[in-house]
Amino acid sequence: MKRKQQQVTRSTPRTRRGFFGDDGTAVTEFALAAPILVVVVLGIADLGRLAANTAALEGATRVGAEYARNSSTCQNSYQSSSCMTGIENAMQNSGNFSPSLTYPSSSPVFPTSCQCDDGSLITCGTTCAVGNTPNRVLITVTATQAYTPILPWPGIPTSLSASTEMRVE
Repeated sequence: MKRKQQQVTRSTPRTRRGFFGDDGTAVTEFALAAPILVVVVLGIADLGRLAANTAALEGATRVGAEYARNSSTCQNSYQSSSCMTGIENAMQNSGNFSPSLTYPSSSPVFPTSCQCDDGSLITCGTTCAVGNTPNRVLITVTATQAYTPILPWPGIPTSLSASTEMRVE
């Protein structure tokens, strides 16, 4: 009679394969790292949106100031309602602003200032010490826009503001 050979299997001692084993290690590491990666990606996206919105708002104020300088509507009076409306429309139409831009509630909405050649400020309509009229008339165009970040971050503003001062005369 032949004897059957019996195969002996030995289990690996616990010291070599760890107390709990390796099963699920990758899933556990991913579960710990994924939330951190998501927060970092959202932070980068928020900062990118903030920079893009700020640049667009600054560009819009520049467009408004150029409208005041070049438009025939504004040549007679920079403070007329038709000039103010034209500046606001030019700014709003310069980009796809959502939410809409808001403008100062003060009067005048877009103030003008006057300077002499030496840089000294004078009241518009008065004359400089040298010469008969102010040599420079400047308009200041200001706008704000609400900003909502993806996640509420400390230090990220909820309102963006930009201002451009441009010589119009």
